[in-house]
Amino acid sequence: MTASGSTLSTFKDRFRQVASERAAPEAVVEAYLASLRPRVTLHTEANDAGVVFRYGGRPRLPAGVEWPGELAFLGALDCAAIPREHLDLPYPQSGELLFFWDGWDAPDTGEGDVIHVADPSTAQEQSGSGEGYGRVDYFATPKIEAAWDSSYFPDGYFESFGAIHDAVQAGQDAVFGDFALGGYPNMELPPEWEMAESLGQELTYEQNAEIFERLRGECRVLLSSNSDPAESYRLTYSILTQDLAAGRLETAQLRADVND
Repeated sequence: MTASGSTLSTFKDRFRQVASERAAPEAVVEAYLASLRPRVTLHTEANDAGVVFRYGGRPRLPAGVEWPGELAFLGALDCAAIPREHLDLPYPQSGELLFFWDGWDAPDTGEGDVIHVADPSTAQEQSGSGEGYGRVDYFATPKIEAAWDSSYFPDGYFESFGAIHDAVQAGQDAVFGDFALGGYPNMELPPEWEMAESLGQELTYEQNAEIFERLRGECRVLLSSNSDPAESYRLTYSILTQDLAAGRLETAQLRADVND
């Protein structure tokens, strides 16, 4: 089990209770709750679920798989340890997802890579460019947070229910994490918009907007960070659910924004 936290279902129940106490319209409340996404925060406070994400250290790569270019190794996600019952993403059932990013020279380029190692026991630790981050183990707890970008919610809902959302979170155990799985991207520019632009390079703004709305229902967050422990950047690895299910990890996109 993960440490006590706020699953999407328990969060919704508590939200309805607080909203009712504040006489918020039920239909409006349900519309807001329908827009939320399940999320798991990754933190250094140990619990009985075991290590889910290993930040830093050296990656274990199988024979024939090379270190991706000049990228730095961010960390490894243990697929078997992911609390997938609290998420809406078809992560691989086993193995490790290795995350790389351009964290040394030009992090604002958004260059990154995600590699799935099906059997880490047959892989060997490798060294790559740059110095390695010191290893830190992360554990998982479900925790619901609203998106930074209010456009994910119906008009006016984000502002109307922000106080209720905060009140529900205030009643939960305080678990703060550097990383998270699922939920919403913590970026000012949604990754779906960049995907839409790449798919519709010769299209009009209106046509791109149509693609964007479609992708908004398909794009999910593989891994994000509020602040990389060794750097000062917010990171979001995003991917379309159908691409993740099919193992097309080369389609994953990374965005890195400098924390102000």
